[in-house]
Parts: sequence; structure tokens; C-alpha cells
Amino acid sequence: MASAKQLGAELGMEIVHITNELVASNSTFEGDVGIIIFPVYAYGMPKTVKRFIRKNKFAFEYFAVLTTFGSRPLGAYGEAIRLLRRRKQRVAYTDGAISIENFVHMFKLPTEERIAELTEIQHNETKRLAESIRNRKRNRRCTFRPISSFISFLFRTVCPMFAKRYKVTDACTGCEVCYKICPATAITMQESRPKFLHKKCDHCQGCMQLCPARAIRFGKIKPDSRRYKHSDVSTKDMIKR
Repeated sequence: MASAKQLGAELGMEIVHITNELVASNSTFEGDVGIIIFPVYAYGMPKTVKRFIRKNKFAFEYFAVLTTFGSRPLGAYGEAIRLLRRRKQRVAYTDGAISIENFVHMFKLPTEERIAELTEIQHNETKRLAESIRNRKRNRRCTFRPISSFISFLFRTVCPMFAKRYKVTDACTGCEVCYKICPATAITMQESRPKFLHKKCDHCQGCMQLCPARAIRFGKIKPDSRRYKHSDVSTKDMIKR
């Protein structure tokens, strides 16, 4: 979301957050310039973003696909290009900005000093992306990435199984933050406690990372383990979407 906020400010463009409600809107998006930006999950696209493209129509003169990623984007661009091609939308430009590898289920968070360095790099890279779009830059990407596609497919397949490992502890205060920020609407509230809808979960970890009481844990991750929230994005920003 940090890069999306910055792009909107740099280019004077409206930000439309991709949520399940928007996916179901069956809308047509059109204009001079369109941008879709998403975080890379296991070298692919988040499920909610894929559903958004499949369910809606696009008619932009110039369209860019941008990503944020912790390691490498690999096949994510090709996946988006193929999906948009089926929706009759040609992609003119693809690029991305490195961000924090915050998939704490598998990787250790960097030190606070390194997080600060990467945050500055992301800011500068996003500024470069905005300038490229302002100048209507064009490029081409190879859409054939079989290994990336396979890894992404495996990740999406096991997401429901991963989601079953989210547990709510007695520290839960019923504040509903997890419920309000979940872009996939994979959380409901029952008796003032969150309940996970495993099949809908995108495994973004937002619920666990942003829980103010640290009441959501995953597997063996302890309640007092480090969490991550981008310094340019507030919890209120996440709720507003």
C-alpha cells in the first residue's frame, strides 16, 4: 500500500483498493492511464487480484502493471499480462520496487536498520516508477515462466491449509481490526472473536501483523515475536480501504 499511496500522490491519480467487494462489482475501468500494483506472493499474484482482473473490464489507452516484492517478482508480470490480455487490455509497461520481505512464517525480518534502508530504497524506486509512467515508458516481458507458475500454483493451493494454522489467543479484545483490514474478507466476527474462513484467505498475514493485542498467532510463531508494518501506512489506512 505504501507504493500505491506514493504513486497516487506523485501522479495525482485516484487509488481504488482491490477488495472482495470490488471484485464482485463487475465494473468497467477506463481512461487514459491505468495502473495495477500488488505485492508478489510466491512469484505470483494474490488470489484477490487475480479474481479482480477476471471479473471486471478494462479499457485504458496506457496500462501499467507494477509490483512490490521482497526477493524477486519473476513470473508475476507474465501472469498479470496473460490475464489482462484475456480481458482485452494490453499492458504497456511492467516494473516493480523492492520492499521488505515480511513473510515471517518462512523468513526472519531484517534488522530495524536494514528495514529503514529498504524503506528508503522502496521510496526512491517508487519515485522512479512514477516518472516512467509520467513519460509513458513501454517495455516487454517474457510471459513464459513455468517454474514460477508452478511455485505460485502450489502456494495458492496450500493457502487454505496455511489459514487453518492461524489461532486466536485469549489476549483478543474483540477490537475487530483483523476483520476490518482483511482484503479477502476471510475473517468474520462471532461473539466478539475473529473466525477465519480458510478457503478465502490470501495468506497476506495482515491480521497477525497488525493485531494491536498480538492475539493472532501462526503455527509456532510466538505472541512476542517481531511483527512488521510499513512506516508510511497506518492501521487506519488499511481500515479505510
